Amino acid sequence: MKIYVGVDVGKFNLDVYYLNKHFQITNDSTGIASLLEDFKNNIPTSDNIVVICEATGGYEQLLIKTLLKHAISFHIAHPNKVRAFAKTQGILAKTDRIDAIILRDYGELIHPQPSKNLLSESANTIRSLIKRRDQLLDDQRREQARLDKLTLPDVKNSVQSHITWITQEINNINAKIEKASMEDTIKQQVELLTSVPSVGNFTALMLISYLPELGNANGAQISALVGVAPFNKDSGRYKGKRFIQGGRSMIRKSLYMSAVSSIRWNPDMKSFYTRLRKSGKPAKVALVAVMRKLLILLNNIIKRQTPWEINNPKKLFMA
Repeated sequence: MKIYVGVDVGKFNLDVYYLNKHFQITNDSTGIASLLEDFKNNIPTSDNIVVICEATGGYEQLLIKTLLKHAISFHIAHPNKVRAFAKTQGILAKTDRIDAIILRDYGELIHPQPSKNLLSESANTIRSLIKRRDQLLDDQRREQARLDKLTLPDVKNSVQSHITWITQEINNINAKIEKASMEDTIKQQVELLTSVPSVGNFTALMLISYLPELGNANGAQISALVGVAPFNKDSGRYKGKRFIQGGRSMIRKSLYMSAVSSIRWNPDMKSFYTRLRKSGKPAKVALVAVMRKLLILLNNIIKRQTPWEINNPKKLFMA
């Protein structure tokens, strides 16, 4: 019998609930070691344990790495799904203890599959570097927007100095990303993805580091994960427009640029886009369809470990 453990992750503490008991530990190596010791004392075998926690922007990483090291199963639940589940149970209050209980109940009632497809160490490094690069680019844009409005020389020089420093940091981050991408497995995946016209190195690295499910999910699943799968909005005789929602926005932004480029440089995508436009589809709808088709193509390339072939691209759209 599976024993589900709800863990509400905070910056400093972890609230744990299982076997009808609640306790709090520190979110560090000492605290997590005490949790493993508690497991050993209360559960005969670690094969029966499934830890349920939410993605919290990084605070859960030490817990996940420790569970992986000790071969303990876990599931990283989407916060929206957990909150929706709580509402179905009539639970509107929210505290750390309540959240831990909800996560345990979510596991016992939903039986989610243990999380898989975790990033390799190299991919995780690239992901962190890309995230930092985007932060610096945002800072650079903000400072540049301020620059032309300034008149006081001292303030203007300060902003200009900051822009110079940010630019240097971006260059340093780019160099580190390039170095990390030379790892054999990453390099092989990048070469496969960039075999498709319009997919550059940066888009390939975004997919590798932000979409570890690539190559392990089917077309519908991978489209939904990224947020390019259309959903129906029908009721009775009413037939609403299909729409996309949710998904991983960072990948969608990068995929959008590749889709725009592919309409010009990828013969198959250009033909697909033209056919949709001629059938009356609005430009944005057709472009999202190109994004979805491109994503499915890339997913199958990684699944089959076969590069894109200009003379026979259709075989990669199967599956």
